[in-house]
Amino acid sequence: MTSQEFKDAILIKSPRFALSHEPLFKALANKGDSKGQFSQFGPQYELYIYAFFIGLHVNSRVELPPRTQTTDFVKMNMWKRGNIINYLLFVVFSNSDEIGFEWDELEQMSEKQLDEVIKKIITFIEEYANGGLIYLKNKYDQDELSNSQYLFIDLLDDIVEEFDLMPKMDEEIEEIETVSIDVGAKSQIDVMNFISKGETSNIEFKSTLRINLNTGNPDRKMEHSCMKTLAAFANSSGGILFIGVDDEKEILGLEVDLKSFGNKKDLMDEFQKHLDNLIEQYFTNAFFSLVQISFPLISERTICMLEVKRSSKQIILSNKADGNKQEFYIRRSASTKALEASEMIEYIRANWR
Repeated sequence: MTSQEFKDAILIKSPRFALSHEPLFKALANKGDSKGQFSQFGPQYELYIYAFFIGLHVNSRVELPPRTQTTDFVKMNMWKRGNIINYLLFVVFSNSDEIGFEWDELEQMSEKQLDEVIKKIITFIEEYANGGLIYLKNKYDQDELSNSQYLFIDLLDDIVEEFDLMPKMDEEIEEIETVSIDVGAKSQIDVMNFISKGETSNIEFKSTLRINLNTGNPDRKMEHSCMKTLAAFANSSGGILFIGVDDEKEILGLEVDLKSFGNKKDLMDEFQKHLDNLIEQYFTNAFFSLVQISFPLISERTICMLEVKRSSKQIILSNKADGNKQEFYIRRSASTKALEASEMIEYIRANWR
């Protein structure tokens, strides 16, 4: 069985949920009823997926009641396809040890054995979703859920903070492997969580590092745009630059940039070396002490994630796209701003003693 066949065999299944949760589904996923509480949220399958993530976060895996007290949910291949369902499967596959199967044994398994593995996977999803639904029900009964289209993003934020799962901006974050299926789920959830917020004072998206998507060619202006964001984060309160993600939070990946390096043997290595060289050229090698670079795999596409600490002294950028012009950038609510000399002096006096 190939990996795609294995995935397809999972997606035709219908996870169950307890009948006792039906009122909760009606309350939290009644989009279209403008008079109803939580009417902005959306389809029930999204609630089920978020419940699974919540159960996983709070380590609440709860066995379902007897089958007579449960009902089948919508088949997984009928759920809206996109980043979130792909990520659910990614988390499932990352927990193969807990579920009880080894990846290198799948090809040798009989059909009966594969069916048993798939049954365990569905049980894994059902029980963590059940734990998450119980958590939600307790919150709902205590009137601790707010009526918002961002209900579950906000809720996951609170859970991550409460259970101390979110890495701090000024701490070193464990590097995420690009191709391994054994990536820690918490790290991946953090990445998804950051991207879901959109661009903010400390989050910025760039579609590419060097390719102008309008011309299809390498462009110094694209590189400068990425570098000035790094400078702005360092001169402000730190932040994260995602390369391979567009302004609409769509995961584009690095494919366009990678192809620009031609027929080189290791395109990812070429990308990393080019990025290292840019940082050295626009700043100095000292800047590497402020930046952590990793390459998360999201929705089967590799992106680049640069986490920047606030600098203890002002960072001046040498603009290679404009004759090495010296520039000073800061970060505002969701944009990068170049300061003129008088503004820069005032800003430096206010922020560095």
